[in-house]
Amino acid sequence: MDGEFTPLTREPAYLKVCRAIENKIVAGELSDGASLPTEAELCEQFAVTRSTVREGIRMLEQTGLIVRGPAKRLFVSRPKTIDVAAAASRGLSLGGATFRDVWEGLVTLYPPAARLAASRLDAPHVDALRAINGKLAMCADTQTQSVVEGAVGFFHEVARGLGNPVMLAMLDALNMMIEASLSRVIANAPNARRRIVEAQAKIIEAVVAGDGDETEAWMRRHIDDIARGCAVAGLDLDAPVL
Repeated sequence: MDGEFTPLTREPAYLKVCRAIENKIVAGELSDGASLPTEAELCEQFAVTRSTVREGIRMLEQTGLIVRGPAKRLFVSRPKTIDVAAAASRGLSLGGATFRDVWEGLVTLYPPAARLAASRLDAPHVDALRAINGKLAMCADTQTQSVVEGAVGFFHEVARGLGNPVMLAMLDALNMMIEASLSRVIANAPNARRRIVEAQAKIIEAVVAGDGDETEAWMRRHIDDIARGCAVAGLDLDAPVL
């Protein structure tokens, strides 16, 4: 029969409470750090029971939009970029993302980001990159965790210097996912630390020169080298990153 309609869904009241508050936060009517009414006041305003309000608030707390402060007062807490990246990383990892998936993300997103960095990174960010590179150069090959931190920290600083929160969240999610796998690569691939230090130095040199082509090319080589290191370390690219 033409013109048939599907039954309307009935949302639980607690979900309506959650969405009503969420919509005000997203619309900017409730700013970061703003206090919410008490549970009793929310019950009165929404004309629902306390258990309904509490369940709606619990959902908002799980998403990080609401936090409890002194005397259990409720406050708006807009997610920070690092929180968004962590949530994306965790979700993708639990969803079965493989190292190959992460590497393809890195090689697709980071070289163009590096090109942009050549025109955007200011002196403080360049100094931060140099500090990371210098510290990494002083590490011993056996200091695997320190080398991993230097490798991932460099990627993060490039992304941070772009001044774009969307790109930072996307790129940092990849950084978080690759970190655990890098430990195996660096521990088992000969000269891994030296090659990372050299690639970073070339990227910094190209950024300082404002050479987008060279910065992009060296970032691509750097990421390709990570993939080769995986093969040398015997890492299964199709294994989950977890």
